[in-house]
This record gives sequence, structure tokens and C-alpha cells, in this order.
Amino acid sequence: MNFNDLANKAHSNAVAHGFWDNRLSNEHCLMLIITEVGELVEADRKGNHADMDAFVKYDNRISFEENFERHVKDSLEDELADVAIRLFDLAGALGVDFDKMNPCRYHRAFDKFNFAENAFALCKGLARDAIGIEKRIQFGVEYVRNWAESLSVGLPWHVEQKMRYNATRPIRHNKAY
Repeated sequence: MNFNDLANKAHSNAVAHGFWDNRLSNEHCLMLIITEVGELVEADRKGNHADMDAFVKYDNRISFEENFERHVKDSLEDELADVAIRLFDLAGALGVDFDKMNPCRYHRAFDKFNFAENAFALCKGLARDAIGIEKRIQFGVEYVRNWAESLSVGLPWHVEQKMRYNATRPIRHNKAY
């Protein structure tokens, strides 16, 4: 995953869909990321997982949008991708250059904690205002990437598919902001 490319793509799509018509505070944007974490926890609580076999099976039989909505949307994997995309969008808005940043040295033994505890740790790290916003974004991206790996979720694929799906959606996905 090239973080800078993903930040540019996610932000460009968000701009095209009206999410940046009015510049909102970093705190507002972080809260939207945290709401995605909440949706991720709900997907886990419900046991919602992407049905990759069905997605592949119906790939050429129905439209991409219908296939995605039936077999991937609102799953744990999809919500994890949403968290990453929102982080990348904010990075793109702020012009974060991941290549110029020192490596993130945070390590978490995800298997030692339950799902909700891992989600809370992500939210806690994103909310640490004693740390600059760029480092919090970098922490969030690395955390999500590592968490996805610990869950055997192919995050790059899910981010790519969700961004493809998002490109087809209406302005602000029919939301106020």
C-alpha cells in the first residue's frame, strides 16, 4: 500500500463528492473516523463478514455496485476499509507526506485484547491531542494496517474496492456532512 497515493485518491474522491465543500476542523474529521470505528465494532458484534466467494462468483453476472452491496458492504472488512479511507482522506486534505515521516514505532499485540478493546485503543490514539495531527494519522493508518493483518483481512483489496464503490455514490453519500 502506497500511503501517499491512497491519501491523494481518497481525498480527491471526497472532494468530488462534496465532503470538503466547507473545511471542517481536524477534530470533526477525527470524529468521523471514530464513528467508522464504531461501525466496525457493530459489524464484528453482528458477525458480518464479506462473502468473498459470492463476490467473485457474481463478478461478471451483476453490476459491481449490486455485487458489492450484496456481498461486501457493511461487513467488518468494509468498515475497516472505511476507517483507513477516512484517515487517508484527512491525510490528503492536510498534505501529509508519509514518505517524509519517521516510521511509526507503535506495536500492539492485537491477539491479547478483544475486538472492542483494540477498537478503543485506536480511538484513544487518534484523540491524543498532545501528539500532532500528522503523527496521529500515521499512527491510525499503521494501526489499521496491522490490525487488518492480524485479522487476515486483505486491507489493500478492500480499500481499493470501497474507493471504487464510493466513486459511484451521490454527493456526501446523501448525508449532511
